[in-house]
Amino acid sequence: MAAPKKGAVGPLVGAVVQGTNSTRFLVFNSKTAELLSHHQVELTQEFPREGWVEQDPKEILQSVYECIERTCEKLDEVNVDIANIKAIGVSNQRETTVIWDKLTGEPLYNAVVDCLETEGGA
Repeated sequence: MAAPKKGAVGPLVGAVVQGTNSTRFLVFNSKTAELLSHHQVELTQEFPREGWVEQDPKEILQSVYECIERTCEKLDEVNVDIANIKAIGVSNQRETTVIWDKLTGEPLYNAVVDCLETEGGA
């Protein structure tokens, strides 16, 4: 028996939501706003000193890849063609800072996360 053809659901819109605690990728039907699939990965935070929060930039990037891959696999399982994803929006940590080596593209240090609770809070 032949596998059914991929459904013509769409157009679809994806969203990468990269926050300090986790990364998510969500895919919606743009006509109905129905959430079709998503995946979330929790992130590790390091606290090298009181009031400091750091994250591994490579872990952040890998979490984005993993979320996109797993979400697309889930869509494939329900016969939704990922070629119908027509746009992807990105939300990120904003004030988190990473310094990259210009030549190698490698991070020089952990991502330094903005923490409003430093210096007595804001």
